[in-house]
Order: sequence, then structure tokens, then C-alpha cells
Amino acid sequence: MDPQTLAVANLLLFLLYTAVVAVQARVLGRSRGASWFAGANALQGLAMLCLMLSGGALPSSVAVAASGVLLVAGTLMLHRSFAELLDRPRLLWPLQLTLLGLVTVAPLVLAGVAPGHPVLTLLVSATLGIQAALTASALFSFSGDGVEAAGRFAGVALCLYSLINLMRVAVTLRYTSFAHRSASADMDQIWFAGCLLANGAAAFGFAFLSAAKLRIELLWRAQIDELTGLLNRWAFKRIAVRETLRCMRMRGRLAVVMMDLDGMKGINDRLGHSCGDAVLQAVSEALRAGVRDRDSIARMGGDEFCILLPDTDVNEAVTVAERLRSRIEELRVRYRSETVKIRASFGVSSSDRCGWSWQNLVDQSDAALYQAKGGGNQKVIAAEAMAEPVETGAAMEELTSLVERRRKDR
Repeated sequence: MDPQTLAVANLLLFLLYTAVVAVQARVLGRSRGASWFAGANALQGLAMLCLMLSGGALPSSVAVAASGVLLVAGTLMLHRSFAELLDRPRLLWPLQLTLLGLVTVAPLVLAGVAPGHPVLTLLVSATLGIQAALTASALFSFSGDGVEAAGRFAGVALCLYSLINLMRVAVTLRYTSFAHRSASADMDQIWFAGCLLANGAAAFGFAFLSAAKLRIELLWRAQIDELTGLLNRWAFKRIAVRETLRCMRMRGRLAVVMMDLDGMKGINDRLGHSCGDAVLQAVSEALRAGVRDRDSIARMGGDEFCILLPDTDVNEAVTVAERLRSRIEELRVRYRSETVKIRASFGVSSSDRCGWSWQNLVDQSDAALYQAKGGGNQKVIAAEAMAEPVETGAAMEELTSLVERRRKDR
């Protein structure tokens, strides 16, 4: 296939990628990096058009200079599209802008060079190779959990594009100006074909990485209570079952703290649900600040919260609950002209008193909570030791069956 045909194929594919992203943005809404990706393909398509017109509608020197600037600008925008997907939009940005500036100024500086000299082609190819290598290194370094495969795929595609351009540099350096003319046709054919494959793979890699990021975001949203940013009931139970199994195997202890805000209905009735929402958000921040990073907090519904404390006995859990009660008591939420005071009651259960059955731990902490509320509110009550706690073997069987059911549901 001759270079002209390959240039047309590249142009059509770049236009197709741009159109697909535009339609996706129209139908599904914009995703991170999509605008930059569409712009990158549009600029690279224009570069291919300039190369197709070289020696005809455009003088060769003008076509090479214009296509070089457009290709480098397009690769810069491609870098930005991947950087935004990685949540690092400014990553290596000054360096990329410097490379673009270098290629933009180069045709003016090299205007006195004899026609046919390959130095501009060498500069553009070297710049494209460096740009693609920088973007690939960012993808390899910053593709986090859940998107490693997509990031590596896109990184490999960009490494291929970098290698093709560096091969072009090697060929350009190998031949003199005169010899370059006879060798350039073969190299151009390889370069166009390589660009066709590498850019197609990069486009697929962008779509792959976008889908992986979207999946993680949707999974995160499915696990988080939108108002407070805490875990929801479903996500909390998954973590709780896993932590319970771990503590049982390690012969550790586990505590569960149930918390309910006192007088929340009165706040909602008197000041409205917007004030109630502000109170729930303030309480959530206080709970987060009062526990360890490895502890888990969930909003179970309404104004009820649950805290999972791995490797914690009942006395330690009561101490934690008292500390949280004091923090909440000190909270003052300003809403319009009102200052709202908050109170909370706590119920505590632990594996050393109530056994390892997860449902039993929740039930016992819930019973202790209602005992605290019935005793005048703003108290911490620990569940009494059970006369016949659930045996470890039975609890393990219950938890294992829960895990298996959740695996099947997924």
C-alpha cells in the first residue's frame, strides 16, 4: 500500500474517532478527557491532510512544517486526555508545551536550510517519540486499582507509536540528504502503516480506560451514601463479613457500635430537612475524625449509624463510643439564625461477649442502643454477655455462606 493511500486511511480513522467521541458526548454526556481526545484526533487528521496535499496544493516544505506542528499539538492533546482520565491533568504539561513550542518555532529557524534536508522530519519524529513515551510512562505509573489492564494496554500502544517515530529518526540520521530521498518513500510507508496501527490501538486504549474508570466510579457510587459520604448498608455488610472472617481466623476480637441521634425528628419538624441534612453531614465528619483508618462507618438509614471496630474488645469499644458521644455533644451546627445542638445514644456489642455471628452482633448492639435511648438518651450501653453465644464453627459457616451468596450475586 503506497504512502498516499495509507495517509488517506489515517485521515479517515482520525475523523471516525473524532465523530465517535462527539456522538458519545451528545448521547451519554461528556466524560473526562473526551474533549481533549476528540481534539487530538481532529488535529492529527488535519496533519494527514497536509501530508496528502504535499507537493500539490501545498509546497512540500509548508506541508512538512504544518503537519509537524499539527501532529505534535495532537499528541499533546492526546497526553492531556489520558492525564485527565488518570486524575492528573497537569502531569508533565509544561514539558509537553515546551516540545510543542520547539516544533512550532523550528520551521522559522530552519527556513534557510536547503530544500529536501530531512532535519525538520527528524525533529518532528523525535518530538513525537518523546511525547508518546512520556504519556506511556504516565499510564504505566499512575493507572490505579481496577484500571491497570486498561492503562497498560494504552501504554503499550503509545510505546509502539514512540518506537515507530524513533525508528524514523534512526533512518533519517542514517542517510545523507541525497540518500534520504531514495530511502524516505519506504520509511514513510512504514511510518504511515505504524501510525495507523498504533493510533487505532491508542484509541481503543482510551475507550478501554474510560470504561474501566466509569465502572470504578459506578461501583464507588453504589457503595457510598450520597448525603454523608459514608458507606451504605450494602457495602458495610460486605466489609463486615470479610473483617469478621479475618478476625476469627486470626483469633482476634471484633466490636460493633450502633448509634442513633437523639431528637432528630424534632430538628426536622422545627427547622426542616435541609437542616437535618446539615446535621447528618456534621455528625459524619465527627465520626470519621474519631475512629481509626481501618475502622468502617456506615449510615444504616435515617439518623442511624453503625461502626465496625476490628481487633477491639468490649471495653475498648465502649471507650471509643464515649469519645464519639463527647465529640457529637460538642458539635454546634449553624443553620440560618439557629444554632443546633446534637446528642446521640450508643449501643455496643463485641465478639468476646456475643459470639461471632454477624447478625447476632448487630442485633445485640441494636438492643443495647434501644436500652440507651429508653434510659434517657445520650448514653453508651454495652450488650450483656450471652449465656449461649454462637459457636465459632457455626458462625464461620454462616459467614462463609454469606460470602458465597454475594459472589454468586456479582
